[in-house]
Amino acid sequence: MRPLPHSAHRKFVEVEGWTRKGTSRGKGKTGDHYRYTLTLSNGEILYTRVSHGSGQLDDPKLIAHVLRDELAVSEKDFWACAEKGKLPPRPRTPAPPASGEALDAKLVRNLIRKVGLSEAEIATLTKQDAITRWNEYLARGGP
Repeated sequence: MRPLPHSAHRKFVEVEGWTRKGTSRGKGKTGDHYRYTLTLSNGEILYTRVSHGSGQLDDPKLIAHVLRDELAVSEKDFWACAEKGKLPPRPRTPAPPASGEALDAKLVRNLIRKVGLSEAEIATLTKQDAITRWNEYLARGGP
């Protein structure tokens, strides 16, 4: 498996039209990574983080995780997109958020991992409903 330069990872998300997320405080900096989301037409929401640095990922297991679990593409499709601008094969019509407002990526991640909601359930929530579900989880003794 080829090393994965951070510049190629950034190029991939830019070519495919991922949405870059800011911090919860509304400031431009997001630690040492840029955070991106992509909502597929089936309601699935993909998340990835790309380092601000100029280095690369060398660990084949980590590269496989990023390609499979974060970007949901094959290595071949990744490089075709990053190097040649060819979009990976996926449903092309993005699903609009239920309320017309995008949900914060961290909120969505917490609703999935901690509250236990599915991506399909989250896709039906308004922004206020999602915040309410998270606050209810915290009130019940969440982390």
